[in-house]
Amino acid sequence: MKEANNKKAVGDAPLLEQHYAHRWQAAEQPSLRAVPGDMRTLVMVRGLFGSWIPNHFKRPLQHFARNGWSVVVGHTKAADTMAVNALRLGRQMDALIAAGRRPVFLTHSKGGLETLLALAAHENRAAATAGFIGVQVPRAGAPYLESLFSSVHAASRRGADRWREPLEAALLTLCGAKAACAELRTDLVRETSAVLNSQTWPFARLMVATHAQRATRSLEMRHARLEQIYPGALHDGVFRTADQLWPGAHQLTLADIDHAQPSVGGLGFAHDRFWAALLAVLLQDLA
Repeated sequence: MKEANNKKAVGDAPLLEQHYAHRWQAAEQPSLRAVPGDMRTLVMVRGLFGSWIPNHFKRPLQHFARNGWSVVVGHTKAADTMAVNALRLGRQMDALIAAGRRPVFLTHSKGGLETLLALAAHENRAAATAGFIGVQVPRAGAPYLESLFSSVHAASRRGADRWREPLEAALLTLCGAKAACAELRTDLVRETSAVLNSQTWPFARLMVATHAQRATRSLEMRHARLEQIYPGALHDGVFRTADQLWPGAHQLTLADIDHAQPSVGGLGFAHDRFWAALLAVLLQDLA
């Protein structure tokens, strides 16, 4: 399907933002029910550390199941690299397709890169895909992780950060997460995202960038440190907002959503409603 131009405007607001606002406001809990015989399966793919975080995606999964959807969690592991998780996702995709299912991917952060890598590996996977949502999927590195696992930004450490960052790096290494964290550096992520963005995808991609002034503290990589590294730059607590923009995709940018809220909520954010509204935009407005 040819992707539409996201830049058309209605009044002062981009058309895509109006679609999202309408889907969010249409009901207290937007319901997009699966019809009997619907062969689409929603695959929710976690980001870095997702499988280690309590209640990760719990409310969105429950919401979609209540509304009759076939919904599963992507087969990724928190401490594994993009390449390893892409292999796992690929096997899961192949099994779904062999069973006659058409996957719709709802992905968060690093999980979006891993999903696209798996789709790019075999043409039949992309051909069977019914849609893709990527929330806070990076096209460049995570500045705080770069500071932990490379010399980038290390010179700007001040005060307690001089001992806290090496300690956090050591703890993540002990947890087995060093490889997954260290690969989220700008040069590698830019190389990966450029290859993925050059693909011709046969399905609609809805990419969502966010920024926030407040942090839920559930999963944020030092808001204050990011502001020190990139003064004045919008960010979600993990990635700069500008690094979440994907040319050629349907692009939505939303304020007041930090990196944790799409996966675990917090600060009153209804993340089940958020994912349901995005799914409605993808399947109804971008179809």
